[in-house]
Amino acid sequence: MYIKILFIVICLFLFDSADAQFKGGFYAGVNGTQVDGDRIAGFYKLGANLAVVVEYPIDDHFGASMEIAYSQKGSQTKWQQGVPRQYFLKLDYVEVPLMLNYHDNKKVTLSAGVGINALVNNYEEINNYNPTTNLSSILSLKKTDIEVKVGGSYQLSSHFMINVVYSYSIVSMGVSNDSPYLNGGLFNNLVAFRLGYMIKGRASL
Repeated sequence: MYIKILFIVICLFLFDSADAQFKGGFYAGVNGTQVDGDRIAGFYKLGANLAVVVEYPIDDHFGASMEIAYSQKGSQTKWQQGVPRQYFLKLDYVEVPLMLNYHDNKKVTLSAGVGINALVNNYEEINNYNPTTNLSSILSLKKTDIEVKVGGSYQLSSHFMINVVYSYSIVSMGVSNDSPYLNGGLFNNLVAFRLGYMIKGRASL
């Protein structure tokens, strides 16, 4: 319910041309993800990243922004031709990143903040065909994940930009029976690469 309300608010800001001080736009891209604590290393799980964003300028260099994003995360073993997939975890989140952005007045924007994320779907598949590999399953997943986010954007034109974001869970988003972290914690760990289209001026993550 709260996510829907925030989405409506963002869209109103985005398309209300009467208030020119707000900037806004859209992002589309891909996540490279892994889950720390599941004994599988590597950003092999890819997923979609789609977002709508608004930014309110604070002064000539700084702005505060908010997104509503759909972000696919998870984990999987490395793909090998002709070899069955051993492990696959798919996590779908609706995210609300709140960011502070620094613009250099040229083409570069740097961003930092937090993301409040709601888990809307999950799927786990385990195939222990290799007896030398003992893959453990997830015991539980939290409905909410809070992440720290840092990123940057480079302006390609008056409307288009490329955007890179790194995100990591501040507290565990789930529990596994043999995670090396405290209380069996699991942590989302991902890098997103996105193309942005800005309707009003320039906005960052």
